[in-house]
Amino acid sequence: MIIDFSGKTALVTAGSKGIGFGIAQNLHRMGANVSICARNQDGLDEAIEKMSPHGADRLYAMVGDIGDPSFLKELTSSTASHFSDEISILVNNNGGPPSGDTLEMTEEQWDGAINRNMLSVIRLAKLVVPGMKKNNWGRIINLTSLTAKEPESGMVLSNVTRAGVVALSKTLSRDLGPFGITVNTILTGGVLTERAFSFIREEIETTGETLEEACVRIGKTLPIQHIASPEEFSQMILFMASEAAGYLTGTAIPLDGGASHGGF
Repeated sequence: MIIDFSGKTALVTAGSKGIGFGIAQNLHRMGANVSICARNQDGLDEAIEKMSPHGADRLYAMVGDIGDPSFLKELTSSTASHFSDEISILVNNNGGPPSGDTLEMTEEQWDGAINRNMLSVIRLAKLVVPGMKKNNWGRIINLTSLTAKEPESGMVLSNVTRAGVVALSKTLSRDLGPFGITVNTILTGGVLTERAFSFIREEIETTGETLEEACVRIGKTLPIQHIASPEEFSQMILFMASEAAGYLTGTAIPLDGGASHGGF
């Protein structure tokens, strides 16, 4: 199967590093025009520099906060204008909300998590779906977390907002299917990003392991026996975004090396 995104324009949020960068980089390598956003200009500049050898003219970046509705409107309109093309692939990726005791989370923390993790998804859908409908083709891929399926203690903001995105995605898939638009969700498990490394570094302060040793040990707890790199993780998203995945919609797929316990 050959995947070719030539002639397609993709928007990947939080695309300057980690999972988002891995996805953006591979979409770009396979011919797509790629727009990314992040809250840090230096990170965006570094990401663009890394991807530029494969075609700088097919790259666009904008700094801003996906929790800001006005930024999302500017991001989508400027992306379409820059490439003279409608956005046909949307990958919603964002960082996790803060952890903490369920009854200790503040109203402000709840509002922030709902705004960034849920409302940003529907806001972007409202902005890009008209163009997708015009072309009778589109792919919306929402990255959430395994906590949407198997809630973790101390992760209530993630548990609730990620589950909400799964329900939203399913609803959108039913609404948009007749227009050639698929909507799917990835329930993200462990991936070797800088965020993951930061958690592991905290752990090895007490275990005395090296970072590499800890990654190997943790990987061995998974049926697949290793933790995915962003490159490996992105392969499923590339398939979901491709022509080959036209019959796949409304799904919530754990991409976790077998970490989840449920069969459904």
